[in-house]
Amino acid sequence: MKRLILAVLIAVPLFASDASNEITPANVVALMNEYRADAGLPPLRIDARITRAAEDRMRDMEETGYWSHESPTGMSPFTWLAARDYTFEAAAENLASGFETARFLVASWMESHGHRDNIMSAEYEDCGVAIIDGATTGRATGKSIVVLFGRPRDDEGPPAERP
Repeated sequence: MKRLILAVLIAVPLFASDASNEITPANVVALMNEYRADAGLPPLRIDARITRAAEDRMRDMEETGYWSHESPTGMSPFTWLAARDYTFEAAAENLASGFETARFLVASWMESHGHRDNIMSAEYEDCGVAIIDGATTGRATGKSIVVLFGRPRDDEGPPAERP
């Protein structure tokens, strides 16, 4: 019995520190892509411009102290895509706050109709992720996450030509 308890005590910290479950941009995109692959959809690609746009967006929410798909002044989340020269034909945003693990974060999005639609849409090809500890509106536990999704306009050129 002592061996079983010791095994459980050792296994729990190992599972909790599983690097693939940390909330990182790579892990969030990988988990979203697992759901997409199960549905026969192509994977989302991380685009540097969208990543910078998501970071800009998160910074704006931190500096202004809000958490919403629209800024208090009425700015769309897609304003930041244009500022980073990502000319999109289609775009979407997922927000989440207070999460500790990537798997629970993405599973929660998959339980939400709108968030799931964004993840599972064949319309989106690219994405960018921004993550902070805490919240944009004050002290909080967990992480806050912004994911911007996009599909460039056809005149953007093939993926190899995109920065």
